[in-house]
Amino acid sequence: MKKILLTFIILISLTACESKKSNSTEKKIAESEIEEQKVELTEREKEEKLREQINTEYLAELSKCSQNKIAVTDFNGKTEFWKICETENGKRIIQIESHEKTDFYEEVYYEKNGELIYAEESIKYMPINHYILQTWTCQFYAEKGKLISLMSLGHGKTENDEWNPEIIFEMYKKRITELNKITEE
Repeated sequence: MKKILLTFIILISLTACESKKSNSTEKKIAESEIEEQKVELTEREKEEKLREQINTEYLAELSKCSQNKIAVTDFNGKTEFWKICETENGKRIIQIESHEKTDFYEEVYYEKNGELIYAEESIKYMPINHYILQTWTCQFYAEKGKLISLMSLGHGKTENDEWNPEIIFEMYKKRITELNKITEE
């Protein structure tokens, strides 16, 4: 009887030790997962903070734009209207608008010291003699020449699996080339 009781006590002790080890391992895994979530949230929070900072700065600069340079071009086979606002502190906002068939196009490029930090592209379905019927807008946030974040609203290019958001940098370079071709005389 003593042997059975002793064996039973040893078995219970071993089970308790294994349970503690298992709980300890589970606890470590859970803590690790929580840390990963914190890192993810931190990255998301960084993106949100960057977007908020750039949006605030962009809107502040846009509100200062009273002396825009205005131009009209046909570089792309359609009439495009340009507004260029250059501020004293090395910032520039380029806005381009056009209408073709049923679509109203808008592009915005905001640069700081010659570096693109914000861009916005929108296509609004708006036939002649109609109000806007459908909108697609995508905002791009960049830092040091790299796309950091984007926000897309509506139905449009971002729903295409083959669409590459990095195209905004090529669009920007093309627009700068076109801007340099606009004459002041």
